[in-house]
Amino acid sequence: MNGSDVIKEALNHVVLVQIDCEKGEGPEIAKKYGVRGYPTFIAINAAGETTDSTIGYGGAEAWASFARSSAADRRTIAAKTAAYDEAPTAALAFSLANHASTSYDFEGAVDYFRVARTRDPANAAEYTESILTNMYYGSYSEAFTLDEIEAEVEPAFHHADTDVADKLNLASMITDVAKSAGEPGRAAPYLQAAMAASADATDEDLTGQRAHLAVDAALIVDENPEKALELMRGTMPEGWQEDPRRLNRFAWWCFENRVDLEEALALALKGVELAPDDESRAQILDTVAEICNAMGDCGKAVDFIKRAVELQPENQGYQDQLTRFEQLLEEQRRG
Repeated sequence: MNGSDVIKEALNHVVLVQIDCEKGEGPEIAKKYGVRGYPTFIAINAAGETTDSTIGYGGAEAWASFARSSAADRRTIAAKTAAYDEAPTAALAFSLANHASTSYDFEGAVDYFRVARTRDPANAAEYTESILTNMYYGSYSEAFTLDEIEAEVEPAFHHADTDVADKLNLASMITDVAKSAGEPGRAAPYLQAAMAASADATDEDLTGQRAHLAVDAALIVDENPEKALELMRGTMPEGWQEDPRRLNRFAWWCFENRVDLEEALALALKGVELAPDDESRAQILDTVAEICNAMGDCGKAVDFIKRAVELQPENQGYQDQLTRFEQLLEEQRRG
C-alpha cells in the first residue's frame, strides 16, 4: 500500500478530528490536554480522557501504527501507568514513552523507551532512534549531558546495520550537542567517519546532508574557518541574499562561529531593511546587536536591541538582552 492507503486503513480504527490550537476553542483545548508542540495527536475516550498521545509526524506507517495501537488499548494513561507498575511490557512502555515525550518529559520518555528496547530487542534500532531524539531535545534544558548522549550515539553509530544516512544524522546530532556543551572537538571522530562513509553518495538527500555536515567538519576537524565560510555559502539556496530570514540565519552562523563578522553585520542590517513585519525585524535586530557586541561595540548593541524592544515590547527576551548589553556597556566604560 502507498502512504495514502495506509492512512485510509488506519482511519477504520479511529475518528480523526483536526483542531487549530490557535483559533476558536483551540487554545483552551490545547491547554486542557497539555499540547506543547505541533503536530500532536491525542487519543481520547468517550469521557474525554487521554488514552494515548504522540508528537510529530514520522510518516504514514508510523502514524497508522499509532492509530491502530491506540484503538487496540483504550485504557487511560493513568490506567496504563498502573498496569505498567504491576507488569511492565514493551507495548505499555512504548505508549507511556510517547506520552511522556508529547508532554516534553524527555527524561521519562527515555526511561520508558529503554525498557521497551530491553523487552523488545527485535525493534532495538527504532527504540534507540527515539531515545536519541528525546535525549537531543532534552539536552536543550540540560536534562542530559554530552557524556550521556555520546554513550548512546557511539554504539549506534558503529553498529553494523547503521547506514550512511543514519551516520550523517548521528554525526550532526552529536556535533550540535558537543557545540552546545562547549566541547566541539568531541564531535570530530564522528564528523570524520560520517564524511568518509558518505564520500561516494549520489542521492540528493544524502549529498545535501553531507554538504551541511562539511561546514562543521571544516570548523572542527580542519580548524579552517575560511573554508567553513565558503562551504556555508554553498549550502545557501539561490536568492538567499534577498531573503531576510536566510540573511539572518547566515549572519547568526557567522556570529556563533566568529567568522567574518563585518560581512555578517552588513547582511543582518540588510535583513532588517527587508524584514516583512515587526516581529521578523526585531529578531534580526537581536542578531545585529549580538554581532556588534562580539565586535566590541556594546554601545551599538544597546542601540539596536532598544529598537527590537520598541518593535516587540511584550517580548521579555529582548528586555533581558537590553539589560545584559547595558551591563556590558557599563563594564566596558569602567574599563
